[in-house]
Amino acid sequence: MKTQPAIRLKAIEDEKRLFERLKNLISSHQKFLLTTHLLPDGDGLGGEIALAAYIRSLGKKCTIMNVDPTPEKFSLVDVDHEIQIWDATQALPTVDVVLALDVNELERLGAISEAIAKLKVPVIFIDHHLSQNELKSLHIIDEEISSMGELIYRFLEYTGVEINFKMALALYVSIFTDTNVFRHRKITALSHQICASLVEVGVKPHEVFRQVHQTKSLNDMHLLGEVLSQVKTTFDGKIAWVEVSQALQRTYRACAEDTQAFVDYLLILKDVEVGLMFREEKDQRIKISFRSKGSIHIYPLVKKLGGGGHQFEAGVLKKGPMAQVVHEVLLQVQKLFN
Repeated sequence: MKTQPAIRLKAIEDEKRLFERLKNLISSHQKFLLTTHLLPDGDGLGGEIALAAYIRSLGKKCTIMNVDPTPEKFSLVDVDHEIQIWDATQALPTVDVVLALDVNELERLGAISEAIAKLKVPVIFIDHHLSQNELKSLHIIDEEISSMGELIYRFLEYTGVEINFKMALALYVSIFTDTNVFRHRKITALSHQICASLVEVGVKPHEVFRQVHQTKSLNDMHLLGEVLSQVKTTFDGKIAWVEVSQALQRTYRACAEDTQAFVDYLLILKDVEVGLMFREEKDQRIKISFRSKGSIHIYPLVKKLGGGGHQFEAGVLKKGPMAQVVHEVLLQVQKLFN
């Protein structure tokens, strides 16, 4: 069924108001700090680079600073090395506004959030994840959009700025990675049209794919093989999960980034509706990544557990021994099928 004209028109008007608010915020200030969540991904990084380029094109100052370094596979968006790594021993630059991309909670920024609070300046979230309703009137949040890249592109288009190659590459990487190579439900015809326009600017999709997905080491492949050899299922094969212990990560000298995509492989299984990865962190907490093919909404459960994300892709950190956390979470996931 096609979207009713009145509903579509309201969405367009809501987007205009959102973008006008962001445009006015930027035009009325001079110095900005941009940051994104811990373990930055292509979505947050691409959004930072593109938005910073726009802000600087207006003659304003903009610093990009993250807690964790940029993963090598996403280095193509930052060839000029603009992104600084926050050093807790140094003071943050003096700014008028902090723009936090791809998050809607300060805690997701990590330890830098405490330093940001001491700046005593407005902190604005720019995000597309599900969020509390009270945030939407204060921040730049569009839950219906596919990615930060699409959100920033549509904002830049609204401002009338010309999108150069640097912006285009950053935005394409953002959309390409956060939609898991255009597989998510929020991808629309407009999403593909945006990517087509970025290709027209000069982005080469095959080069992006090679940099992001074809740079693994033999060690990475062996780790993936060992993890997938231990896939378990329950609930008549509708739930699948893997466990990644600290011991296994040490054996393969793996970091969190090396295992991020493992959970996606579980959805390849025909009968699986929900896949989970339980990864033991260095502080003994368990990072749980949830994925759903679409028939099961996992966000309400993840939110109840203290995490966040999307309806079909979300994550949370929980304290406790691996076996206990796995048992407790699987019981709650099974209830989603009732």
